[in-house]
Amino acid sequence: MKNNKLFIFLLILLCFVPITENAGAQLAEEDKSIDPENLLLTADEEIFKRFYFSFDFSEDQGYVNEFPNPLTVHQYYIYDGEGSDMLMTMQPSAVEVRTTNKRLTFDQVREREFHVTYSMARREDIPDGGGGICWIGYSNILKATPGHESGVIFYPGDQAYFFHYVDGEMVYDSIGDLSDLNPSETTKFDFIRLAGVMYIYVNGRFRFSYEDGIVDTVSFEAGAELYLDGNRVRCAFDDFSMRVK
Repeated sequence: MKNNKLFIFLLILLCFVPITENAGAQLAEEDKSIDPENLLLTADEEIFKRFYFSFDFSEDQGYVNEFPNPLTVHQYYIYDGEGSDMLMTMQPSAVEVRTTNKRLTFDQVREREFHVTYSMARREDIPDGGGGICWIGYSNILKATPGHESGVIFYPGDQAYFFHYVDGEMVYDSIGDLSDLNPSETTKFDFIRLAGVMYIYVNGRFRFSYEDGIVDTVSFEAGAELYLDGNRVRCAFDDFSMRVK
């Protein structure tokens, strides 16, 4: 009698083993089957259901002037419902200068997985085509130890780059082509980050994805970059929002 019960128990156990293995294989396959084309359409309804933070630059604030170097003026302000970041020199700039400011740096919201939207446009470019460019980026700068920061920066009209340190030097690796975008036209970015992979959308259409390898939470910032020999560049940003799980 005891042997019969043992036999029945083993038989039942063997019947369940293949079912369990198949279920595990199917789950792993489902985790890898994200369809980027449809992700943007369903992300807020199915994944990022919680509205976390937004800033539409509707508040009225005055001008702030700073000097990154003795010959360059960095001015930032909110104007006509947009956050601006401007760099200007009286003579062609002898160096490249990249800036951001406190109104474009959203370090109060740091997450690993999210849906972020952010719009940008270059409002001034002197000389035409050679003044400078605008950028949006995210990084782990608030969590990583100095000299170990990494992140991604996006330049409409140029490239997207992954930046990180190698042997103590900052290195930029091109990860996506944005050269067909007109930096002087308003570009709306959607950034969806899941399991360390960032899915990038431009004006509602999927562009590319990138596994950035960052394990820390990340935050966003944006600003202007003055070219070598440039005189003036002004960048405008609007409608930053973040949704989370």
